[in-house]
Amino acid sequence: MPQLDLYIAMSQVFWFTLFFVIFYLVIVRDILPVIARSIKLRKKKVGVKSESSFDDEAKTIIDQTAITLDRSLNDSRSLLTKINTESLTWLDSSIQKTNESLLLDVNKIYIQRIAELKGRSFLIEEIIKKN
Repeated sequence: MPQLDLYIAMSQVFWFTLFFVIFYLVIVRDILPVIARSIKLRKKKVGVKSESSFDDEAKTIIDQTAITLDRSLNDSRSLLTKINTESLTWLDSSIQKTNESLLLDVNKIYIQRIAELKGRSFLIEEIIKKN
């Protein structure tokens, strides 16, 4: 069985050990100090009760963002209201023009066709009565 072959197994154990040791050293030397520093900074930031310049700047940015969003919301609302009223006006005028031009002609043709059909049926009834 290849899994139990000492030559293959020792090679795999060697490379696994080498990779693990290198990975461990990189973690301990490079990554853990950054994480520890970040945790300490967060603890200091949360633990301090006095206001700092960062807090003032954050409040200023939040206030400016709120003002900007409020203005943009009002502008968007007014623009949408304007578009809504203009589109309703356009739609009403378009419907009226369509009704006056196209549908009026179609309605006349429809009434003529009904009159012709009614006249034909009347003539057919008269012919049938005479016979």
